[in-house]
Amino acid sequence: DRTKEIARSFGAKIYDFPWQDDFSLARNEALKYCTGEWIIYLDADERIVEPSPEELLNILRNADKSIGGFYCLIESEHYQMDGSTEVHRGGYPRIFRNLGYPKVKFIGRVHEQIAPSIFQNGLSIQFSNIKILHLGYNQGREVLEAKIQRNYRMLIQHVKEEPLNGYAWYQLGQTLAQMSLATEAERAIRMAIQTKTLSKSVFATAASTLAKMVGNKGKYEEALYWAEKSLETVPDQIYALHLKAYALLYLQRFEEAEATFHEVLRRLEQKKGIPLTGFDILVPEELILKGLRMAQQRMKPIM
Repeated sequence: DRTKEIARSFGAKIYDFPWQDDFSLARNEALKYCTGEWIIYLDADERIVEPSPEELLNILRNADKSIGGFYCLIESEHYQMDGSTEVHRGGYPRIFRNLGYPKVKFIGRVHEQIAPSIFQNGLSIQFSNIKILHLGYNQGREVLEAKIQRNYRMLIQHVKEEPLNGYAWYQLGQTLAQMSLATEAERAIRMAIQTKTLSKSVFATAASTLAKMVGNKGKYEEALYWAEKSLETVPDQIYALHLKAYALLYLQRFEEAEATFHEVLRRLEQKKGIPLTGFDILVPEELILKGLRMAQQRMKPIM
């Protein structure tokens, strides 16, 4: 992607590091060379779209000393194997204070995290209006499959090394689902939840993922249970509420389903800011309207 060539053209210092199937190792190596007060990390397939550079600098200049980082809204179009596209929205601390390595460091072979080390230093992470577009998951089938296989390989190694790491199991479940391995994906998500080590935001996402999985198997009571567990943890969601609405529809609780679909539409119109779950999915409006019409007509969907 010409990253090194472009960086060199702007006078940046270039350091090489042998790839070892571990994103944290690579990012932590980069941290050793960082000299600025703040660090922002972007991949080659990401773009900062808001705010302006001047506003961004102003946010950092006015940051209280107790603030260790800022959550940025990342919007990512995910190409699906059936040819459709989903828009995922999530909040991630892509800007953080340079406390020096190893005082601040990434953890995790893949889907690496910086937040734990910020919190370990007694600092907070604040929400911001910074928006980043991620283009890496809206690519052709071959590119996507290669990326999924890469993630799968590293996540399998991660759970072998840390069998009680709920976040690693959660990410493995998401990757297995992308590979259409439904049984294995469900098992991994259940394992993630059973470790009881997930943050509130990731638990909410794991619960909604499990709701979708069991709903696909016709287990609508359990789907409703997990959708509600997700909403209990992080109430202001679109995706989990959408899953709840469809579970109610399949259970023929039509009045409740109708009211819930109306609330999903309201939230979709008001989508703003950073989701408090690991990510939220912007459900296509036509899918919500389809469910609403069926609820209004007291019509149970056909599986």
